[in-house]
Amino acid sequence: MIKKKIERLRKELVARGYYGYIVPCNDEYMSEYTPTYAQRLKYITGFTGSNGLAIILPKTTLFFTDGRYIKQAQTQLDSKEFEVHNQNELLNFNWRPYVNSDSKIAFDPKLFTHTKYQLFEKLNLTSELDNLIDIIWDSKPQESSSTIYNYPVKYSGQSREHKIKQCREFIKNNGASALFISDPASVCWLLNIRASDVEFTPILLANSLITKDNVYVFADQKRIESGFILDQIKFISKDSLQKMFDNIKGKIIYDKTETSLYTSLLIKAKDHICMNSPCLMWKAKKNSVEIEFAKRGHIEDAVAVCETLAFLEKNDISNMTEYDVGEMLQKNRSKRPGYVSESFPAICGFQENGAIIHYKAEKSTAKNLSGNGLLLIDSGGQYWGSTTDITRTIPIGKATPEHIKSYTLVLKGHIALACAKFPENKVFGSHLDVLARQYLWKNHQDYAHGTGHGVGSFLSVHEGPQSISLGSGRGVLSSGMILSNEPGYYVENNFGIRIENLVYIKQEDYGYLSFDNLTLVPYEKRLIDFSMLNNDEIMYLKNYNKKIRLSLLELLSQEAKDWLQKQTDYT
Repeated sequence: MIKKKIERLRKELVARGYYGYIVPCNDEYMSEYTPTYAQRLKYITGFTGSNGLAIILPKTTLFFTDGRYIKQAQTQLDSKEFEVHNQNELLNFNWRPYVNSDSKIAFDPKLFTHTKYQLFEKLNLTSELDNLIDIIWDSKPQESSSTIYNYPVKYSGQSREHKIKQCREFIKNNGASALFISDPASVCWLLNIRASDVEFTPILLANSLITKDNVYVFADQKRIESGFILDQIKFISKDSLQKMFDNIKGKIIYDKTETSLYTSLLIKAKDHICMNSPCLMWKAKKNSVEIEFAKRGHIEDAVAVCETLAFLEKNDISNMTEYDVGEMLQKNRSKRPGYVSESFPAICGFQENGAIIHYKAEKSTAKNLSGNGLLLIDSGGQYWGSTTDITRTIPIGKATPEHIKSYTLVLKGHIALACAKFPENKVFGSHLDVLARQYLWKNHQDYAHGTGHGVGSFLSVHEGPQSISLGSGRGVLSSGMILSNEPGYYVENNFGIRIENLVYIKQEDYGYLSFDNLTLVPYEKRLIDFSMLNNDEIMYLKNYNKKIRLSLLELLSQEAKDWLQKQTDYT
């Protein structure tokens, strides 16, 4: 089926005089989690990961993805058709064996930012407004049209009027007439609205234009929930972008790092200012109300996760599969107050599947939880006021000395990052990443993903600009930000380990910051070699366990209470 689709695309390329075609994974909003109507990469390749890019050429297809998905791509893609590469190679990739200077490579400018376009500047690129995947995609899904609903100030902590005023002050202070917001999560944050355009993420896929007099949202007004009135906000067709830009007298502020190349060119034809979107940082720095609801949501989430982990340890699970664990987590979360949905599809990988960083168990092929090995469980939920994400790794049957040593090394790095203190407005995530990797590095070990990503407030489970990774340098770490702390270690075809908590950045004395745990689930005591821990690390664990017991004990079933007491007793 995939081969036939690619051959059909190649015929279309020949008919249009193109040598190749670039197919990214994102939609026109640069979304990480792409709605079904825009899953063009999945359609043409069969790849199901959230990050990838294919270049369809006459004789082969070059496929690029990050370290999380290399193994998955090699498994899912036919090696006779696809060459899999790490996306880090793109900047200095040797194109000569594949294309020459006359080879026209087409791309859809609506799916590329300026930054992504620069990765391919050595190629003979040709902009093609007709998306060629859409042309050959039979029975293509319709664009999302979910209901737009109000996100109460009870959860947001700030009114939309306050945020719009903040935007207008930013516009005035920069000598401009308008601010274009291309990031849908920023639009939702700014206007205190939500929708369900993307599975697992309560988001409206739309852009917005703020002027001194009006707020425009490029979406269908018919989608607004009955009875919900958005005063002074005008909903207009997304096809009206150019007309709206033409009507602006003065400079338009936009962020080229998050705006499509197509839209950027429309704005650049006008008087403009290119700078970082202010909404990204405002949204990332959670206010006290958002932090309070994040704490409440994580208590409810912890109850669901602890109930699941207790069941897995105390019952015969030899007939269960990885897929069943994900279903159990979803069921337990759905019982908690404020629960809306999962925040992403659960990742439950047993034994060698745990080494596939973003593995997704399918019901028909999920591995049975019998025998000995490690089970990696990465999952999360959307609650009113909170988005959660947690990973725990547990032993099924007997753990090996290698399992225990590796887990403890990962835990030591996790604790080192959790205990970090650092000056405000001076530190990027790249400055802290080494704290989590240091003990693995001493053993010549590492992991092929970042250590931490930003998390939204009842929005995307992956939020920028904040992150903790070797290459993160855009968003300085500030108080109020929520991030993950998730070092790991993976042995291909054997096992995977990841330990993930969500933390928020809080203010310390003397202009310093620190992390405080939101996640309230104990670490796996059976996998800890306490002889490898120092006194400070043991004290961290004891204090963390005390916080968990105080928060959860009264909310758990008796089975889960017994499990929690056992997991948190280090005497």
